[in-house]
Amino acid sequence: MIRSAASIVLAAILSSNAFSQQAVTFPTAPSKRLPYAGQVEAILTLPPKGEGKVPAVVLIHAGRGFSGSDHYEYYGVPLREAGIATLGLVMFREGSRPFQSHVPSDFLPHAFGALKYLAAHPNIDAGRIGIMGFSLGGILSMYTASAPLASEHLGTDGPRFAAHVPIYPACWVHEANALGSRKLTMAGAYVSLTGAPVHILAGAKDRFDDPDTCQKFMDALSPADRKSIALTVFPNATHVWDVGRSYRYFDRFACKGKGCDIDVVFDSDASQKGRQTVVEFFTSNLIRTEKK
Repeated sequence: MIRSAASIVLAAILSSNAFSQQAVTFPTAPSKRLPYAGQVEAILTLPPKGEGKVPAVVLIHAGRGFSGSDHYEYYGVPLREAGIATLGLVMFREGSRPFQSHVPSDFLPHAFGALKYLAAHPNIDAGRIGIMGFSLGGILSMYTASAPLASEHLGTDGPRFAAHVPIYPACWVHEANALGSRKLTMAGAYVSLTGAPVHILAGAKDRFDDPDTCQKFMDALSPADRKSIALTVFPNATHVWDVGRSYRYFDRFACKGKGCDIDVVFDSDASQKGRQTVVEFFTSNLIRTEKK
Protein backbone atom coordinates (compact mmCIF):
# COMPACT_ATOMS: atom_id res chain seq x y z
CA MET A 1 0.00 0.00 0.00
CA ILE A 2 1.35 3.44 -0.93
CA ARG A 3 1.33 5.87 1.97
CA SER A 4 0.78 9.60 1.49
CA ALA A 5 3.53 12.06 2.40
CA ALA A 6 1.36 13.40 5.21
CA SER A 7 0.86 9.90 6.62
CA ILE A 8 4.60 9.31 6.68
CA VAL A 9 5.14 12.59 8.54
CA LEU A 10 2.42 11.69 11.06
CA ALA A 11 4.03 8.31 11.72
CA ALA A 12 7.44 9.90 12.27
CA ILE A 13 6.05 12.36 14.81
CA LEU A 14 4.08 9.69 16.63
CA SER A 15 7.13 7.49 17.09
CA SER A 16 9.49 10.28 18.10
CA ASN A 17 8.80 10.45 21.84
CA ALA A 18 7.31 8.74 24.84
CA PHE A 19 4.15 10.87 25.12
CA SER A 20 0.84 9.23 24.28
CA GLN A 21 -0.29 10.82 21.03
CA GLN A 22 -3.16 10.45 18.59
CA ALA A 23 -3.44 11.28 14.88
CA VAL A 24 -6.66 13.22 14.30
CA THR A 25 -8.50 14.87 11.43
CA PHE A 26 -11.07 17.64 11.45
CA PRO A 27 -12.67 19.99 8.89
CA THR A 28 -11.41 23.42 8.01
CA ALA A 29 -13.44 26.36 9.28
CA PRO A 30 -15.82 27.99 6.76
CA SER A 31 -14.58 31.10 4.98
CA LYS A 32 -16.28 33.48 2.56
CA ARG A 33 -12.87 34.52 1.30
CA LEU A 34 -11.78 30.91 0.71
CA PRO A 35 -14.90 28.95 -0.23
CA TYR A 36 -13.38 25.50 -0.22
CA ALA A 37 -13.58 22.83 2.44
CA GLY A 38 -11.06 20.21 3.39
CA GLN A 39 -9.73 18.03 6.15
CA VAL A 40 -6.81 18.95 8.39
CA GLU A 41 -4.42 16.31 9.72
CA ALA A 42 -2.85 16.86 13.11
CA ILE A 43 -1.28 15.23 16.15
CA LEU A 44 -3.12 15.73 19.44
CA THR A 45 -1.13 15.12 22.62
CA LEU A 46 -2.70 15.44 26.05
CA PRO A 47 -0.61 16.03 29.17
CA PRO A 48 -0.73 13.51 32.04
CA LYS A 49 -4.29 13.07 33.26
CA GLY A 50 -5.45 15.35 36.01
CA GLU A 51 -8.73 16.71 37.23
CA GLY A 52 -10.88 18.74 34.88
CA LYS A 53 -10.26 20.07 31.39
CA VAL A 54 -6.80 21.24 30.32
CA PRO A 55 -5.58 24.18 28.22
CA ALA A 56 -4.15 23.57 24.76
CA VAL A 57 -1.86 25.17 22.18
CA VAL A 58 -2.11 24.78 18.40
CA LEU A 59 1.32 24.53 16.72
CA ILE A 60 1.72 25.34 13.01
CA HIS A 61 4.95 24.57 11.21
CA ALA A 62 6.73 26.62 8.57
CA GLY A 63 6.20 26.25 4.82
CA ARG A 64 7.50 23.89 2.20
CA GLY A 65 10.20 21.54 3.44
CA PHE A 66 9.11 21.62 7.08
CA SER A 67 7.10 18.81 8.65
CA GLY A 68 6.96 20.44 12.06
CA SER A 69 8.34 17.40 13.89
CA ASP A 70 11.46 19.14 15.24
CA HIS A 71 9.64 22.27 16.30
CA TYR A 72 6.69 20.40 17.72
CA GLU A 73 8.83 18.38 20.08
CA TYR A 74 11.25 21.17 21.02
CA TYR A 75 8.40 23.41 22.15
CA GLY A 76 5.69 20.81 22.71
CA VAL A 77 7.43 18.69 25.33
CA PRO A 78 7.88 21.50 27.90
CA LEU A 79 4.35 22.75 27.21
CA ARG A 80 2.91 19.32 27.94
CA GLU A 81 5.09 18.98 31.02
CA ALA A 82 3.51 22.24 32.18
CA GLY A 83 0.06 20.67 31.79
CA ILE A 84 -0.86 22.07 28.35
CA ALA A 85 -2.10 19.84 25.52
CA THR A 86 -0.69 20.40 22.03
CA LEU A 87 -2.20 20.04 18.57
CA GLY A 88 0.48 20.01 15.87
CA LEU A 89 -0.90 20.54 12.36
CA VAL A 90 0.48 18.67 9.33
CA MET A 91 -0.08 20.87 6.29
CA PHE A 92 0.24 20.62 2.50
CA ARG A 93 -1.80 17.47 2.03
CA GLU A 94 -1.11 15.30 -0.98
CA GLY A 95 -3.44 16.30 -3.79
CA SER A 96 -3.70 19.95 -2.70
CA ARG A 97 -2.62 22.81 -4.92
CA PRO A 98 1.14 23.15 -5.35
CA PHE A 99 2.73 25.14 -2.55
CA GLN A 100 3.86 27.85 -4.97
CA SER A 101 0.23 28.81 -5.61
CA HIS A 102 -0.54 29.23 -1.91
CA VAL A 103 -0.27 32.34 0.23
CA PRO A 104 -0.33 32.13 4.03
CA SER A 105 -3.91 33.40 4.30
CA ASP A 106 -5.06 30.30 2.37
CA PHE A 107 -4.46 28.32 5.56
CA LEU A 108 -6.57 30.45 7.89
CA PRO A 109 -9.44 27.92 7.65
CA HIS A 110 -6.97 25.28 8.92
CA ALA A 111 -5.94 27.38 11.92
CA PHE A 112 -9.47 28.35 12.88
CA GLY A 113 -10.65 24.80 12.19
CA ALA A 114 -8.10 23.63 14.77
CA LEU A 115 -9.58 26.03 17.31
CA LYS A 116 -13.11 24.75 16.64
CA TYR A 117 -11.93 21.16 16.98
CA LEU A 118 -10.21 21.77 20.31
CA ALA A 119 -13.04 23.90 21.68
CA ALA A 120 -15.41 20.96 21.19
CA HIS A 121 -13.03 18.36 22.64
CA PRO A 122 -14.23 16.90 25.96
CA ASN A 123 -10.78 17.13 27.56
CA ILE A 124 -9.96 20.71 26.48
CA ASP A 125 -11.03 23.97 28.11
CA ALA A 126 -12.48 26.00 25.21
CA GLY A 127 -11.57 29.28 26.89
CA ARG A 128 -7.87 28.44 27.27
CA ILE A 129 -6.62 27.61 23.78
CA GLY A 130 -3.51 29.30 22.41
CA ILE A 131 -1.69 29.22 19.08
CA MET A 132 1.93 29.47 18.01
CA GLY A 133 3.70 29.02 14.69
CA PHE A 134 6.91 29.41 12.75
CA SER A 135 7.40 31.49 9.58
CA LEU A 136 4.23 30.68 7.59
CA GLY A 137 2.79 29.30 10.83
CA GLY A 138 3.91 32.49 12.56
CA ILE A 139 2.00 34.56 10.02
CA LEU A 140 -1.12 32.53 10.78
CA SER A 141 -0.54 32.88 14.53
CA MET A 142 -0.62 36.66 14.07
CA TYR A 143 -3.55 36.71 11.63
CA THR A 144 -5.69 34.75 14.08
CA ALA A 145 -5.44 37.64 16.54
CA SER A 146 -7.40 39.77 14.06
CA ALA A 147 -10.95 40.46 15.25
CA PRO A 148 -12.40 40.71 11.70
CA LEU A 149 -10.76 37.45 10.58
CA ALA A 150 -11.88 35.62 13.72
CA SER A 151 -15.47 36.77 13.18
CA GLU A 152 -15.32 35.81 9.49
CA HIS A 153 -14.30 32.22 10.23
CA LEU A 154 -15.94 31.60 13.61
CA GLY A 155 -18.88 33.98 13.79
CA THR A 156 -19.41 36.69 16.36
CA ASP A 157 -20.18 34.20 19.13
CA GLY A 158 -17.63 31.52 18.27
CA PRO A 159 -14.50 30.61 20.23
CA ARG A 160 -11.39 32.78 20.16
CA PHE A 161 -7.74 32.01 20.74
CA ALA A 162 -6.69 33.07 24.23
CA ALA A 163 -2.99 33.70 23.46
CA HIS A 164 -0.73 33.94 20.39
CA VAL A 165 3.02 33.45 19.80
CA PRO A 166 4.13 34.28 16.24
CA ILE A 167 7.78 33.22 15.74
CA TYR A 168 9.72 34.90 12.89
CA PRO A 169 6.34 35.77 11.30
CA ALA A 170 7.52 37.95 8.34
CA CYS A 171 6.47 41.19 10.02
CA TRP A 172 6.57 43.15 6.75
CA VAL A 173 3.39 41.33 5.73
CA HIS A 174 1.61 42.45 8.89
CA GLU A 175 2.94 46.01 8.70
CA ALA A 176 1.69 46.34 5.11
CA ASN A 177 -1.71 44.97 6.08
CA ALA A 178 -1.90 47.25 9.11
CA LEU A 179 -1.16 50.21 6.84
CA GLY A 180 -3.96 49.10 4.51
CA SER A 181 -1.89 47.95 1.53
CA ARG A 182 -4.23 46.80 -1.23
CA LYS A 183 -1.44 44.67 -2.70
CA LEU A 184 -2.02 42.09 0.03
CA THR A 185 -5.10 39.97 0.58
CA MET A 186 -5.47 40.75 4.28
CA ALA A 187 -5.66 44.55 4.06
CA GLY A 188 -7.97 45.62 6.87
CA ALA A 189 -7.20 42.59 9.04
CA TYR A 190 -5.68 44.77 11.74
CA VAL A 191 -8.45 47.33 12.06
CA SER A 192 -8.90 45.70 15.45
CA LEU A 193 -7.53 42.76 17.41
CA THR A 194 -9.37 40.30 19.62
CA GLY A 195 -7.57 41.59 22.71
CA ALA A 196 -5.87 38.27 23.48
CA PRO A 197 -2.20 38.65 24.45
CA VAL A 198 0.37 38.29 21.66
CA HIS A 199 4.13 37.81 22.01
CA ILE A 200 6.15 38.09 18.79
CA LEU A 201 9.61 36.49 18.69
CA ALA A 202 11.84 37.82 15.89
CA GLY A 203 15.47 37.88 14.79
CA ALA A 204 17.36 41.09 14.01
CA LYS A 205 19.23 39.30 11.21
CA ASP A 206 16.14 37.76 9.61
CA ARG A 207 16.25 38.77 5.92
CA PHE A 208 12.49 38.57 5.59
CA ASP A 209 12.40 41.91 7.40
CA ASP A 210 14.47 44.89 8.44
CA PRO A 211 15.60 44.81 12.09
CA ASP A 212 12.83 47.24 13.08
CA THR A 213 9.98 45.89 10.91
CA CYS A 214 8.16 44.12 13.74
CA GLN A 215 8.26 47.30 15.83
CA LYS A 216 6.92 49.28 12.86
CA PHE A 217 4.06 46.80 12.58
CA MET A 218 3.19 47.34 16.23
CA ASP A 219 3.42 51.11 15.77
CA ALA A 220 0.91 50.90 12.91
CA LEU A 221 -1.74 49.42 15.21
CA SER A 222 -4.17 51.43 17.29
CA PRO A 223 -2.96 52.45 20.76
CA ALA A 224 -5.47 50.07 22.35
CA ASP A 225 -4.32 47.09 20.27
CA ARG A 226 -0.64 47.81 20.91
CA LYS A 227 -1.26 47.15 24.59
CA SER A 228 -1.95 43.48 23.90
CA ILE A 229 1.32 42.83 22.00
CA ALA A 230 4.84 42.23 23.30
CA LEU A 231 7.94 41.90 21.11
CA THR A 232 11.25 40.14 21.72
CA VAL A 233 13.99 40.58 19.10
CA PHE A 234 17.05 38.35 19.38
CA PRO A 235 20.00 40.44 18.13
CA ASN A 236 21.95 37.68 16.39
CA ALA A 237 19.09 35.48 15.20
CA THR A 238 18.26 34.79 11.56
CA HIS A 239 15.10 33.27 10.11
CA VAL A 240 14.40 29.78 11.51
CA TRP A 241 17.10 30.09 14.16
CA ASP A 242 15.87 27.09 16.13
CA VAL A 243 16.02 24.05 13.81
CA GLY A 244 19.49 22.89 14.87
CA ARG A 245 21.22 23.34 11.52
CA SER A 246 22.44 26.08 9.20
CA TYR A 247 21.83 26.47 5.45
CA ARG A 248 20.83 28.93 2.71
CA TYR A 249 17.75 28.93 0.49
CA PHE A 250 15.79 31.28 -1.78
CA ASP A 251 12.35 32.47 -0.73
CA ARG A 252 10.11 34.58 -2.93
CA PHE A 253 8.55 36.29 0.09
CA ALA A 254 11.90 37.26 1.69
CA CYS A 255 13.48 40.73 1.66
CA LYS A 256 10.07 42.28 2.32
CA GLY A 257 8.43 40.52 -0.60
CA LYS A 258 11.12 41.16 -3.20
CA GLY A 259 12.57 37.65 -2.96
CA CYS A 260 16.14 36.83 -1.98
CA ASP A 261 18.45 34.22 -0.47
CA ILE A 262 17.84 33.49 3.20
CA ASP A 263 20.60 32.48 5.59
CA VAL A 264 19.43 30.15 8.33
CA VAL A 265 21.91 29.97 11.20
CA PHE A 266 21.25 27.89 14.29
CA ASP A 267 21.37 30.09 17.39
CA SER A 268 21.50 28.05 20.58
CA ASP A 269 21.06 31.05 22.85
CA ALA A 270 18.01 32.39 21.00
CA SER A 271 16.55 28.87 20.81
CA GLN A 272 16.79 28.31 24.54
CA LYS A 273 15.55 31.78 25.46
CA GLY A 274 12.75 31.56 22.90
CA ARG A 275 11.52 28.23 24.23
CA GLN A 276 11.61 29.54 27.80
CA THR A 277 9.65 32.63 26.71
CA VAL A 278 7.04 30.48 24.97
CA VAL A 279 6.48 28.20 27.96
CA GLU A 280 6.32 31.10 30.43
CA PHE A 281 3.93 33.04 28.18
CA PHE A 282 1.46 30.20 27.74
CA THR A 283 1.76 29.09 31.36
CA SER A 284 0.97 32.62 32.48
CA ASN A 285 -1.93 33.17 30.09
CA LEU A 286 -3.51 29.71 29.92
CA ILE A 287 -2.89 28.23 33.38
CA ARG A 288 -2.46 30.95 35.96
CA THR A 289 -5.56 32.76 34.71
CA GLU A 290 -7.70 29.69 35.38
CA LYS A 291 -10.69 30.46 37.58
CA LYS A 292 -10.36 29.03 41.07
